[in-house]
Amino acid sequence: MAIFTTESLEFLRTHHGVATATELQQCGLSAPAVRSLVEAGNLVAVVKGVYRIPAVALDEAARCAAVCAAHPEVAISGPTAGRLWGLRRLPRDHRIHVLAPPASHPTITQWVVPYRTAAFHPFDVVRRPDGIAVTSRARTALDLARFVSSTDLLSIIEQVLRDGSLDDDDLRIVGVDWMSPQRPWVRTFLEMLDARLRGGPAESHGEAVLGHGLAAAGLGGLERQHRIDLSGYGPARFDLAVPAVRLAIEIDLHPTHSETAGRRRDTARDVAAGELGWTVERVLDHHFGANLPATVRRILRLVAKLRSQR
Repeated sequence: MAIFTTESLEFLRTHHGVATATELQQCGLSAPAVRSLVEAGNLVAVVKGVYRIPAVALDEAARCAAVCAAHPEVAISGPTAGRLWGLRRLPRDHRIHVLAPPASHPTITQWVVPYRTAAFHPFDVVRRPDGIAVTSRARTALDLARFVSSTDLLSIIEQVLRDGSLDDDDLRIVGVDWMSPQRPWVRTFLEMLDARLRGGPAESHGEAVLGHGLAAAGLGGLERQHRIDLSGYGPARFDLAVPAVRLAIEIDLHPTHSETAGRRRDTARDVAAGELGWTVERVLDHHFGANLPATVRRILRLVAKLRSQR
């Protein structure tokens, strides 16, 4: 009876329990040994030429690794790539989306969705140590313009900029490179990139949504992640700010804001900001959703009041 080699078990451990027959042979298993392990049920076929050990769940990452192992020419993309990067506001269709070269046939497996295109470069792809080839953060954000609403796309762009330590130009280059009438979502992507506020990337979906809503309502001079030194408190950043009227807008969606220590920190910062003539407006979870238009109007009225007092 065939048994796994130490090298093959280590390879499987680091590749989500998935390997091709060739990779197993490179780890010291002969072709007859691989067949024997398959016949004994110790290896199970996933897609043509790729096997997994039953002890490891065939989760999304394992399926991504299997498709990439079977087809080195493809890259995980779209919502699947977004989930691998930990992005927010994604559809959950439980399918593996891939970019594939024109006229290629990555697989006939129903849970694989190929998008055949010449519109991707090697530098659009990150090849991970676990065998998964995934589109870069920037390219993933571009591709997601085909799957999500404009507001969610803006939120994703903010997260990609923040998590990847990227700037607008890094994303713009990816979009401009593939502009064509056949790809209208590229224009949408670039439009949302142009719609970003001044300042650092949004730290939350709520921050992105409120900032976009206020800008769309005509509020000028709005900045994101406004940095300020507060006497007696130290360096601080306001989620959103209108420096001309010294208005700070804080989006308190994280649970820590409702905890005793969090409330104490928020109060101390508000007091320090007030001593410098700043007004702090805090926006909570229930101010979003159906209440977002009313929240935007309330803040616009506050800005108008502060301007009249100057």
